[in-house]
Amino acid sequence: MELDKNLKYDEALEKLQEIVTLLERKEITIDELSGKVKEAKLLVELCREKLDETEDEIKKIIKTDQED
Repeated sequence: MELDKNLKYDEALEKLQEIVTLLERKEITIDELSGKVKEAKLLVELCREKLDETEDEIKKIIKTDQED
């Protein structure tokens, strides 16, 4: 399974929440469970990457402002 790398953070988070809700409500069959867990893992990784990228950008902005 592969995720769209252009997926926005909010969209990925929303998809992740949908999976969590399905799991909490036990609305996923055993046959679907493995796929949903894999998808959730990929969504978490994508969100983490986007957060790290944003943090790096903010640090660069702050560093540039401090140098001026």
